[in-house]
Amino acid sequence: MSPPSAVSQPAYPALGWDASGTQHVLFAAADDAALAQRLLATPPRGPLTLIRLDQGGTNSAGANDATTPSAWSVALPPDAQHSSTDRLTLALQRLHEVLSMAHMGARLYLVGNEDLLWQASRVADRFAICANQVRRYRVATLARPVFCVHCRALTRGVTTNVVDCGGCGRALFVRNHFSRRLGAYMGFQIDAEAPGNIPAMEELYP
Repeated sequence: MSPPSAVSQPAYPALGWDASGTQHVLFAAADDAALAQRLLATPPRGPLTLIRLDQGGTNSAGANDATTPSAWSVALPPDAQHSSTDRLTLALQRLHEVLSMAHMGARLYLVGNEDLLWQASRVADRFAICANQVRRYRVATLARPVFCVHCRALTRGVTTNVVDCGGCGRALFVRNHFSRRLGAYMGFQIDAEAPGNIPAMEELYP
């Protein structure tokens, strides 16, 4: 059973267009056909730009298939701007470029796993975009990025309650406390007072 949520943990409500926006930027780092069809069936008013991190679609058997068209690109209105890449660094760079040219009234929509949502959020922070102008929707894995409070290294893709830090190697307890500034959950050495006394590892965030 997962531990209770902390007050600091972000909430990810159902995603919809902000009717007050005059320009819309959609950063999609996960291919969710149902969400794409629901959102794009009724496009927002104003210019729409899609920046897609292409991680491959799925074939009829549900397996990854790079040749399968993205659900986002299939449902995208013909007048929308669209760019895609299979490299996260390039996708974030493109997001930076689009936001640098955004005008008053722009709204940002982020779709992906929690790690990718907050990597994209940190790009938006460079442009002082207000919190109410950004909407985040978590899909796919629940895996967490974990920040080691001892060596300050970030370990990504953590699905268990305890993880070895990718920086210092300490056995970290993955807390529910989330830092929006770091885009990560806090990890503390679990056997600091009793070296070697490490509880059983549990899969909590598949």
